Amino acid sequence: MSDGKKLVVVLGANANDDKSTVAFTIANAALSTGMQVAVFLTSDGVEIAREGGYDLTHVQPFKSLHELVDGFVEKGGIVWACTPCYRHRGLKEAENVEKVIVTGAGPLIEWVQAGAATICL
Repeated sequence: MSDGKKLVVVLGANANDDKSTVAFTIANAALSTGMQVAVFLTSDGVEIAREGGYDLTHVQPFKSLHELVDGFVEKGGIVWACTPCYRHRGLKEAENVEKVIVTGAGPLIEWVQAGAATICL
């Protein structure tokens, strides 16, 4: 399905910001074209990784953030959360949504070195 093209969406906004909805809308659209897509949560964006962190967000006219994130992961999208950002906010991996991988910048850098396009929100 993938033609080898990759996209990383870097998101620094939490679920209360419409940027999170836009980021996952873009990520889903790219995934539907056959690209490999990852979302890298940084700064306040790591709040989305907490259990319940995106459940109540629904920015009209978009789909709910819950539907966007869950659909993205179910279709093969990857969600990474910045480890230092996560720790800085006192979050614990035990509180993490199973779908999100708490990691350093390594996977992001690997994708970029391999030619991934990058969008920052």
